[in-house]
Amino acid sequence: MEEDVMGNEPGLVFFEDGSYSRGPVDIPVGETDDSKYYVTPTLKFEQCLVKGCHKRLRIVHTIEFNNGGADIQIMRVAVYEEEWVSPSNLQVQSNLEFNAEPFSQRKRTQPSDLIGSWKVFEVSTTPIYGEDETVTEEQANGTPYVYLCTETLKKRSLPENLVCFGEEEMVDMRDVTILWLPGGVTGYVDINKEGILCVGVGWYSEEGMNLVMERDYGLDGKLREVRWKTEVKRRWSNPM
Repeated sequence: MEEDVMGNEPGLVFFEDGSYSRGPVDIPVGETDDSKYYVTPTLKFEQCLVKGCHKRLRIVHTIEFNNGGADIQIMRVAVYEEEWVSPSNLQVQSNLEFNAEPFSQRKRTQPSDLIGSWKVFEVSTTPIYGEDETVTEEQANGTPYVYLCTETLKKRSLPENLVCFGEEEMVDMRDVTILWLPGGVTGYVDINKEGILCVGVGWYSEEGMNLVMERDYGLDGKLREVRWKTEVKRRWSNPM
């Protein structure tokens, strides 16, 4: 049995349903001392999404940062599906049946599954740093976070659908390279036009719900924002 010990570590952000985002507070940008690393700066980013209180998915990105963050390479993406069994750590024989189907045999989400209108319930959290730009581990442990809840309507389109949605926010999948994994899992590491690095994961289900966790880093390499989203596909017709 694999054991994972989690404490009040820097960069760990929890949400109300037990979902969490785990990763460094700072990533190496600019001039870095490569002697601190075995080969090159390599960091892990763990995102956990919870479905139905008893089942959760953990996606871990291992990312290599070269040339002071100018070159980013995804080294490994690991996916773990876990189901809650008992509140105590006891070796008890149980008749519970688990879905033992290998991930490689599960259905992959298609881009067409994610297009259209989505009702998005989002909780974002922003760390509040002090006036000193350098953040030590002790300071990171005590970094306060500000939470904000929003509800929006978003539309996604395929690259060939060059449609303007007016004042509504458009999320176009041609702007992000997405890794389509079995089991309805998606992962992406993207840098937008403003230079913000986003490490994101998604978990799509057939009932038209997509769970998303995203982690943003600014140009200075500091953690900027963590977003947890529940996206519900809009299946009703437009009354207009």
